[in-house]
Parts: sequence; structure tokens; C-alpha cells
Amino acid sequence: MKSGKRPVLKLPDITAQSLVTVALVSGDLHQAAAVYGIAEPGARHELESILFGERRNALTLARWEHTPAAVLQALARLSDNAIRHRLEKNAGTSGRTLSQLYQSESNSGLVGLIAQHRHTPATVLESIAAGSQDEAVLKVLATNPSASAKALRTLASRRPGEFDGALASHPSAPADLLESLYASGSDYVRAAVVAHLNCRKRVLAQAAIGGDPLVLRHLASNPRAPAEILARLARNPDASVRRAVAANPTLDKGRLAALADDESEMVRRAVAGRDDLPPAILARLAKDADHWVRQRIARQPGTPLELLNALANEDNAEVRRAVARNPKCPASLLEKLACDTHAWVRAAVAYQPKASPGLMKILSVDKSVDVLSGVAANPHSPQMLIRRLTQSAEADVRRGVILNPSASRQTLRLLLQDPYYLHRVLLAGHPALQDEDKWPLHDDPDPTVRFATMRWFAGKVPAKRRA
Repeated sequence: MKSGKRPVLKLPDITAQSLVTVALVSGDLHQAAAVYGIAEPGARHELESILFGERRNALTLARWEHTPAAVLQALARLSDNAIRHRLEKNAGTSGRTLSQLYQSESNSGLVGLIAQHRHTPATVLESIAAGSQDEAVLKVLATNPSASAKALRTLASRRPGEFDGALASHPSAPADLLESLYASGSDYVRAAVVAHLNCRKRVLAQAAIGGDPLVLRHLASNPRAPAEILARLARNPDASVRRAVAANPTLDKGRLAALADDESEMVRRAVAGRDDLPPAILARLAKDADHWVRQRIARQPGTPLELLNALANEDNAEVRRAVARNPKCPASLLEKLACDTHAWVRAAVAYQPKASPGLMKILSVDKSVDVLSGVAANPHSPQMLIRRLTQSAEADVRRGVILNPSASRQTLRLLLQDPYYLHRVLLAGHPALQDEDKWPLHDDPDPTVRFATMRWFAGKVPAKRRA
């Protein structure tokens, strides 16, 4: 940053003009970027001398993932192909800016970047789908989630068979296009079609007659698959098909008992992962030979207390950890698991929202960083304990304090000069800190912290007072 005396900014007088003045006097690239969107037209011109006066700064901003949309839009007005290339790759570039870039873009490679950008407006994608002759451009467009049904139909019509896999998997693919793709596609394309939520039921019924496991597996996963089809697929000899049935949220509950006894642990794991299991199946799977099955049952909120007690005595530490993470785990079990020999189990207790302040005190003397991080982040930890953890040498523990919704202003102020820049970024937007606590961060040695702080203050300026 440029040296020089900065104006005194009285916090009650935070305005667009005062923040812009601070950025201009500092000459700092990141402060200027943060306040550009709230500046008046004349002030924007001055800020642009900081932002774009040196080409390397413009290139940096065009690539930086935090650059505000208003700055990216201003960059789009520059006649610099390298900058345009970076803008078209920047995930934060707005649809308006991308439309502006497309109007004057002739380079096929750069059009391809626009075609794959998630913010590109549907109308622009439709234009590219209808006019581009570049196969690479059309290929990436086919996978863009922003592409409309119109664009997808255009691709299918112009290049039949070339992008069928991508079109069949696209969330906007219409039912008529999916049916056409199923009729002419390979097993891989058909599998994508029958897994699609827009797939017509007559196509699902047609697919159920076939015998390809790939197609049947995807069919079995579709929540719109009719009950009679799922019932038939639940008896399929291929375990991957039965597993997909077991995980289908619309499966008739009467089919779960047989699948819970399936010979394949993959199928039983899928059953154990459901959140609608009756007590009888929970009890059966709690004794399953596969520890992954038991682990999933231990995480289920509906698992009865007697089963949780049994699972808490498991030899397998992952199962015990799952019990500790269960939202319905009782205080008595949490106290027991807090003394577990495995640090990961104790850490699960430390992160448990139901853990008592007394339990947090016990765990606060643990040697494990994972346990202490959980204690630091737990809203039930006493304030004095949290304050002590701000002095930890471990960044993960100090970050836990910052993420703790119960951390007080007095506690958080102890971390305003934390050596890890990301912690200072988090503090710049923390609701528990007051403006006077945050303001010194606008002059932080780290550019990301300076940007985050000025961005936060700029966000406080009422929209009607920004111009």
C-alpha cells in the first residue's frame, strides 16, 4: 500500500464517500476493489486508476475468485484478450458481463469458456448452440447446467448422436428428448435416461423389461419408478440393482425386511442408511456382521436407547463414534464416551450439541487437537474455557473459537491479531464483534483481510446512500 496519512473515519459516519476516500488515500488495490461497487461514477474513475492502472493488477483481479462482479464488469470494457480470457474463466463473472463479452467475442476458444460458465444466460447458450460450428464448444455447452431445454434440443438436432450422454444427464432435458435418446442410445445413455426425473413412465416400464444391470441399477434409483417395478427389481440377482432399490426413498416399506436380510453387505448398508426404518429392522441391523451397517444404525436418530447402549460398547471405534454423533444420544452415554480410549470418539462427544458444560470442562484438558477443536466450537462450552482456548498453539482450535456461536465479543477480540490470515478474514464479518473492533483490519498486512474488511463495511452502506 502507498504510505500516507489516512483520514479518520468515525464509525457512525460510515458512508460510501468516506469508505471510497479511505481506499483512494491508501492506494490499495484490494481496498479499492472492495468499495468500487458503492462509489459514485466520478469516484469510480479514480478507483480504476488504482485497479487497472497497471496491467498486472487488472490481470490479477480478472483471475481472483473474490473480485466483485462490478469490478469484473468494468474489466470487461478493457481491450485485452488476456484479461477477457481470465474473466471468462472466473467463476464470479456475472451473466451480464458474460453476455457483454460474448457480443464481441470471435475467438472460438474463448466462446467455449463462455459456453461452459455457470452464469452464462440461457439466451446466450441458445445462441451458441444454434450458431457455433466448434465441436469442443458444443460439447461443453451440453454439460452446462444453465443450458435450457431449447438449447439441448438444438444440440440434439444439429449433432445427432454426438452428445447423447451429456444430454441424457442434463437436469433440463425435457421428457420428449429423453424418450428419443432412449430409443436410439447405448446402454450408458439409456441408463442416464431412466435415472432422470423427467423420464416418462412408459420409458421406465420399457427399461424394466430389459436385463442390462447398468440400466436396471439406474432405473432402481429413480424416485419416480413405479412400486411394481421396484418390487421386481428388489429380487434382481445383481446386488448393485438391489442396493439401488434399497436406497430409493419411495420404496414400499414392506420391502425393507427382505432387503435388510440380503446376502450382500452393500444392500444392507443401503438399508441402514435410510431414515425411515421401523424398530424391528433397526434392531436386526444393529447386530449385523458388517461394521459399516452397525455404524449407520448408530447414527440413526430413531435408534432406540437400548440399541445405542449396546452399540456404545462395540469394539469398533467407528461404531462408538457414530453413537456419540447421534443427535439423540443421551447424556449418560456421552459421559461414558467422553472417556473413550479413541480420540475420534472423544472428538465426536466434543462436537455434540447436547454435551453439557461440565462435559466440556472435562474434555478441555484433552491432549487431542481434534477434541479441543470440538470443545472450542461447542456452544455449551463455558466462556472462560473458550477464552483460554484462544491461546492455543493449534490453528484448528482457535478457529473453533471463531466458529462458536456463543463466543463473546471479549473472547473474539483476543483473536483479532491471530497469525493465521483466514481467522482474521472470518472475524471481519463476525456478528459478535462491533465496528470499532473490525475497523483496524482494513489496514491489515494481508490483502485478503483488507478486502474482506472493507467489503463488510461497504455492505453496511444503505443502497440509497451508495450513489
